[in-house]
Amino acid sequence: MASASSPIIRAASPDDSIAMAEVVRAAASPLMRETTILGGTGLDRFIRDQIASASANRFLVAEVGGHIVGMSAWRYEGEELFLNHLFVHPSVQGRRVGTWLWARGLAGLNTGAARTLSLDVYEDNTRAAAWYRSLGLEPVAQRIVTAVPIPSVSPSAGQAWSSTFLGPADHDYSQYGFSQFALSTQRAAYTIGRLGTDFFRIASSVLLDDEAALAALHRLDPRRRLLCFDAPDRWEAIAGRGAVLLGRTIRLTIPVEQLAARFTKTLPEAGR
Repeated sequence: MASASSPIIRAASPDDSIAMAEVVRAAASPLMRETTILGGTGLDRFIRDQIASASANRFLVAEVGGHIVGMSAWRYEGEELFLNHLFVHPSVQGRRVGTWLWARGLAGLNTGAARTLSLDVYEDNTRAAAWYRSLGLEPVAQRIVTAVPIPSVSPSAGQAWSSTFLGPADHDYSQYGFSQFALSTQRAAYTIGRLGTDFFRIASSVLLDDEAALAALHRLDPRRRLLCFDAPDRWEAIAGRGAVLLGRTIRLTIPVEQLAARFTKTLPEAGR
């Protein structure tokens, strides 16, 4: 049972999706909403479908007074437990709702297979970054977030390409406001994110060296820019292409046992 200091933490149900999306929209920064699926117009439908389909992601919600005021999403990647998202509504921040989401997530979702817990945090989200560091998480990597114009490139003879881009017929995009498709050239195969109305998201700016891929993306939607999450040392290579630095993300990690022990000490009820 929840008390004034311990909200109810439970597994999310599909019917929670609208309230969960409202928490995300209230707590996520403008940069996060602009550069991730969290800004999708159909975020609530996406969350509902993820929960209903028993996807690899696991969702928890925090309730206070019968209202959902926090949510978290988790997934396994081999021996790593990854915290996709953790959001607490601004109206209850500072009341340890996030700490309880952390603790219950570790206690309930860790099957014993995970050795480490990792997450990514935007550098400008200084409050969250400081909180994670106070829990003992340490930075292990950094990425820059950039927006790059798609140049108008005509592929040379023999530079054919193919894609699964569906345009207006894309069901996921029409439902959620984001989707992904495959793009193949003679040089490589890429997975491209279609994010809102402004971006094609790419895994690495190395695609910028593939003229056939650039020509394809420009033809598919010339109004969009490329959204890149890249290693910092790639900045010099893309700065001359009109890239704009939007921000940075930091990968933080900690041994699961170390974090669990910390929560057991500070929130002894969390493991029960």
